[in-house]
Amino acid sequence: MARISTKKAEAPQHKAHISNELVEAFVRKNNLVATKILFYLAKANISLPSDKIITISLSVDHLCDYCKIDQKTLRRNIKQLTETSISIKDEKLDSFVTVIPKASFVIGTDKLELTLFKEVLELIWQVERQFTVIDVRALMTLTSKHSVRMLQFLEMLKGYDDHVGKRKHFTLDELNLHFGTKYSRIAEFERKILAPAKEELDSVHRLSYTYQIRYEKNPSGRGRPVATSVAIDLVDNIPQGSLF
Repeated sequence: MARISTKKAEAPQHKAHISNELVEAFVRKNNLVATKILFYLAKANISLPSDKIITISLSVDHLCDYCKIDQKTLRRNIKQLTETSISIKDEKLDSFVTVIPKASFVIGTDKLELTLFKEVLELIWQVERQFTVIDVRALMTLTSKHSVRMLQFLEMLKGYDDHVGKRKHFTLDELNLHFGTKYSRIAEFERKILAPAKEELDSVHRLSYTYQIRYEKNPSGRGRPVATSVAIDLVDNIPQGSLF
């Protein structure tokens, strides 16, 4: 079993290359703090060893300070991560793996030791499949996991080639799938997710978005047109919070 110190991760490095698949699973299954812990690990610039099981040693104080949480919150969410499994599929196997099989707070020290499978770390530090580059330091200021998920979409849009429009279309089913929600109407999704996430990103982040709800004729032939999809456009943003 390999043991790795994340001392490099605590240096001023704030960009993370992380698997889109893993972020989607985390946003659906976990809360904001668990997602922030994931991105904290993702920003570590560490080469994967050959061992199948790896132990990473973290500074509790640094982790809490970076993620803007207290130790009680950290303990509660680390416990949650030891109870969370994800699906990992390749050409031969469709496996279910615990995100963190073992987590140990070393008594009398500042250390948290996390034991993980190599397959999970490969997803966390994924650069060969689809991935998104995230500014982790900016992400840590967000207060909603839905804003985190939206930020991932915006970073993906930013990565499109210059000749490709920075726009993405979503049906209600696609929105519910990606955000882990079960809204029955686009109007509900707008009120609970689209508008609040935009307000938060407008306030604190360099990326934000505009959105347009698309309507089609009512299938019944009567009544108001029906909202069928949402078009989201990336926009560069000057955070409102930085103006004061």
